[in-house]
Amino acid sequence: MCPTPTPPQPALLSAATSTDQANEAIRVFLRARAGRALRPAERAEYGRLLRVYTRALRGEMEKAA
Repeated sequence: MCPTPTPPQPALLSAATSTDQANEAIRVFLRARAGRALRPAERAEYGRLLRVYTRALRGEMEKAA
């Protein structure tokens, strides 16, 4: 039986990531796992991606203020 290939991980996002980049990374991550529940390690990665998005959003809001 052949093991299920693991989809590529999204590129590491830095603190300078824009909300558009972070949002796209989240979309790619979830699209690759559509139709099934996230595994514990995947939930952790999803949480990390959400934190990157939140930081980017806050940064953009601070610049706008």
